[in-house]
Amino acid sequence: MKIAVVTNSYKRSSELVTRSLSQSLSQSPPVQQLIFVDQNPVPLQLPDDVTLDSRLTRVQTTESCVSSARNLIPIADDVDWLIFCDDDGYLENGYIAEFIRLTQQNPNIDIFAGAIVREDNLDFYTPRQAVGGDLGKFRNAKLLMGSNFAVKSKTFRELGKFDEAFGAGSYWGSGEETDFAWKANFNKIPSKYSPTLRVIHKPPYHEGFHLSVKKAYRYGRGKGALVSKWLLRGHFLVLIEAMEMTIIPIVQTAKALITLKWNYIPIYAAALAGRFIGLLEYPFVSNRNRP
Repeated sequence: MKIAVVTNSYKRSSELVTRSLSQSLSQSPPVQQLIFVDQNPVPLQLPDDVTLDSRLTRVQTTESCVSSARNLIPIADDVDWLIFCDDDGYLENGYIAEFIRLTQQNPNIDIFAGAIVREDNLDFYTPRQAVGGDLGKFRNAKLLMGSNFAVKSKTFRELGKFDEAFGAGSYWGSGEETDFAWKANFNKIPSKYSPTLRVIHKPPYHEGFHLSVKKAYRYGRGKGALVSKWLLRGHFLVLIEAMEMTIIPIVQTAKALITLKWNYIPIYAAALAGRFIGLLEYPFVSNRNRP
């Protein structure tokens, strides 16, 4: 079984990217290939122990969209699995050993979603991942996060890879991993969530207040557009997501009021506003952004 880890990077510090790539290269058993997609206009400077490793395949591109960048990766015919890991996260020690164990125990599974844990306190990144569930059920599709999931290379191709209208740097700005999970669900691809596959990640909203508000709006707009996309295709199960994306920010706002964490209220409000704007805007944009 040949495993390739995929990491792409845009406007991230070389220290964070080096940490991510080094941790992938230091896994035991070792990965057979590490594909690094460098989206920076000026190639990122990395230490020699990373750049000179024979397992590293470096792809330079001017694509700012995460989905477009990931779709560019060269996939050799002998690569069985692709593991996607964010550049501001890194594989936990023993990740590959645990992944191999899971594939041996679940030979029918084509997609594994792993857990994201915060580097500051090692809590789960989202309450949903802490609860877990059956990834084969639509309501649990968001257990798959782009920061940590694995897919058979054959399945990745068959599903058409990522929708390039979604994801950071795209027109809609987010939602590419949920879109991929929904596509897998609607095509009945065997999938499994495993909290024992862990990526250590920067905590949410660590960028500062103003950037966090902008990010919440961008993510919300992408989520709303994603619901609209699949509704227009006749998949009314996504109405579950429409209800959830409305209720959760309201609940989060109420909780912030009670706990006196008022600085979070504009973030939740931005997320809610973005979701409704994306939902309503999607049907009216150009076909180029409605694949």
